Amino acid sequence: MSFARATRTAVPPTARDGASMRSKGRRRRSGVRPCAQKQPKYTRDARDDGGLGVAFNASASLADVLAAKDAKDAAKAESGNANWASSLAAFRDEKAAGARKRAEMGVEMAEIERDFDESEDLIDTVWVTDAGTVAKRQFRGLSDEEEEVTVEDGEFVAFGGGGRDSDEDVWGPGDDDMSAYASDDDDYFEAGAREERPRGIPREMRCFDTAKIYVKAGDGGDGAVAFRREKFVPQGGPSGGNGGIGGAVYFVADKNMNSLDGFRKRVHHRASPGKSGLGSKCNGANGVDMEVLVPPGTIIRDSRNKKILVEVTKHGQRVLLLSGGRGGRGNASFKTAKNKAPMIAELGEKGSEFWVEMELKLVADVGIIGIPNAGKSTLLASVSAAKPKIADYPFTTIVPNLGVVERNYERMVFADIPGLLEGASEGIGLGFEFLRHTKRTRVLIHVIDCTSEDCFEAYEAIRTELELFDESLLDKPEIVALNKVDDIEATERALRMKEKFDAEGVISHCISAVTGEGVEELVSDVQKALSALPPIEDEWESDIASTGSRAADGKSIQQFTITETPYAFVVNGDAIERFAQMTNWDYFESYKRFGRVLDMSGVDEALNAAGAGEGDRVMIGDFEFEWSKDKRDRTLYETFKRRVADAPGAPRGSRHWPHAV
Repeated sequence: MSFARATRTAVPPTARDGASMRSKGRRRRSGVRPCAQKQPKYTRDARDDGGLGVAFNASASLADVLAAKDAKDAAKAESGNANWASSLAAFRDEKAAGARKRAEMGVEMAEIERDFDESEDLIDTVWVTDAGTVAKRQFRGLSDEEEEVTVEDGEFVAFGGGGRDSDEDVWGPGDDDMSAYASDDDDYFEAGAREERPRGIPREMRCFDTAKIYVKAGDGGDGAVAFRREKFVPQGGPSGGNGGIGGAVYFVADKNMNSLDGFRKRVHHRASPGKSGLGSKCNGANGVDMEVLVPPGTIIRDSRNKKILVEVTKHGQRVLLLSGGRGGRGNASFKTAKNKAPMIAELGEKGSEFWVEMELKLVADVGIIGIPNAGKSTLLASVSAAKPKIADYPFTTIVPNLGVVERNYERMVFADIPGLLEGASEGIGLGFEFLRHTKRTRVLIHVIDCTSEDCFEAYEAIRTELELFDESLLDKPEIVALNKVDDIEATERALRMKEKFDAEGVISHCISAVTGEGVEELVSDVQKALSALPPIEDEWESDIASTGSRAADGKSIQQFTITETPYAFVVNGDAIERFAQMTNWDYFESYKRFGRVLDMSGVDEALNAAGAGEGDRVMIGDFEFEWSKDKRDRTLYETFKRRVADAPGAPRGSRHWPHAV
């Protein structure tokens, strides 16, 4: 036995286990090798201060090290205080110097401004340079010869008197070589070269009684292609449901509205579409109707042909404008004795959409008219709870105001019409923009300002403007209110005019809208005049176009026309266009059905008579296709396959057509 083996045998078990673990994986060797001394991972450097801020000294005691640390901290604190004090002093000095500099600059700027005020033809340009100094440039003025220079002559006058290289000619920092551009532009602008923009119409006038909005009925829901696949129910058959009907668009009169200003930011009005059909013969839900609230007296016209579509006059009146699109039929609706498993469905009909123009004609019993500042708004405020704007200048009222007057348990609606001037028919003043509101009134109150010497001439002028606008306004009962009799001169003038009106058979009253004198008698006569009139009849209803029906409802598919254009043959017809739009081109059976309908309706024969050839384009509504006289199913199927291959997304409909011939 060798030495090495005997030595390993004498090792205690625990030590032997540890040694074996350290030498795991190593090859056993004979003999003993001396181990090298392991160096420590971290060694202390003599320069390391241990975080105390003093140099390391192995022979120093702990007390010496702490004393050295305290001494060093005290020295550092003294030096820091000294540096902080010096920095604070420097900062204060710099701040004081800046304040003095700004004060000096302010004084210099004030002197320059005084010089500018004293000189009539001195133009100064002053700025502060990057260095912090004030730089200025002075315009020395124009000589007698230079004052005649105009822009058209192309001559410019330089600033300053030192020439191009003078420091005074510097226009600004960094532009040393820029010379002056100044010229006398006063003559140019005084000559009217600058065109003034015309004043726009105030928003209150522009949006009060006119508006243009976009309305769209809801689209119909698509029909579904589905089959009943249920256990123990063989050959369940088609079960695709129909699509829902799209929402309709209604116009509803609301008495709480008195203008169309709310439609200025609410332009688009769309009804909800119908839901698509589902399996198990479940029909889609109908779309939600859209109700457009308008004030009573609103007229709705088609913006394309200006034809009246709807007119609402009474509170709560609900008029149908657009019907929703018809829902498409599912494959359960196409089941026949010959085709018991149809793979065909229809798309929903698109809802109608267009722009409409709305015009408001206030529905009032009494209309108050007169020249501006005659006291119309004051009269309305005295007889009702309305609070119109009242001021002592003309055209205070720029939009009509409504007020409700109650007398003897009867209600009357008064309308304050903005003031009129002679020549309103030619656009003077506010024109007769708001005279349309007098058409719905039944009685007119003509307010005359008796403080004016030409009050009777103004009355005649307003009557002439009413005749130019609409002769029927002169046939309405008229009561003259001679206003402002609280003035002595106006009272005398009003009495003379009352005698003249009484001689002509015109009812007149001397009133003061401010004090209320004569107002009750005026209102009593107005109430009597209203009671004597016959009941209101909606004579305008005969001019309203029929609304609420779809364009293709009740029309035959054989009613069409063909127009030849350089691009294509266009087939026009409401019924045939709706049929093409509702055809679902994702199924091959739709192609065959479309071809049969064209043949049965006479479209094929009409296209042949119009000269349509092989490959010519034909358009029916938004659908475009190439005309071909080959009516075989194989040709239709090849066309269907090409369309399916070109269409994006996953294909729909029949995966194959095994019985093609």
